[in-house]
Amino acid sequence: MKEAAASLDCDDCDASFVATDEAYHVRQEAGWWIVDRVNDRGKRYNNTAQLSSFELLEKYLIWTWASSARQDLASGRLGADLYALGYSPDVTVHEAREGFSKIDSDAGSAVLSVVKATIFSHLMLKSVGELERLVDSA
Repeated sequence: MKEAAASLDCDDCDASFVATDEAYHVRQEAGWWIVDRVNDRGKRYNNTAQLSSFELLEKYLIWTWASSARQDLASGRLGADLYALGYSPDVTVHEAREGFSKIDSDAGSAVLSVVKATIFSHLMLKSVGELERLVDSA
């Protein structure tokens, strides 16, 4: 990930996290933290993630950026390995809309694509520190 930066100066969101190959725009709406993703070609995908708390948003962004920056994480212990386990038994899962699941846990709720929801269900109950250690130790 090249030229990564965070900014609170964004016309259409509360914060943006931008790199040369992707960006995330974050806003609060109806009690949720909403994430819009912009790919490396500049195409924006709105509402790719909804998180019920700032702490879950922080965990989601740490995991997402780490997985983007380090393909070994996405194809291994913080991606494919967790997906292969299916949903964590510590969450309840509901269909939110086509291709998206809502996962509920003691940590809060998230609405993500089915694949991301499956993986994030194993990470959402970890502390930010635990998640950072998983990223750093890989």
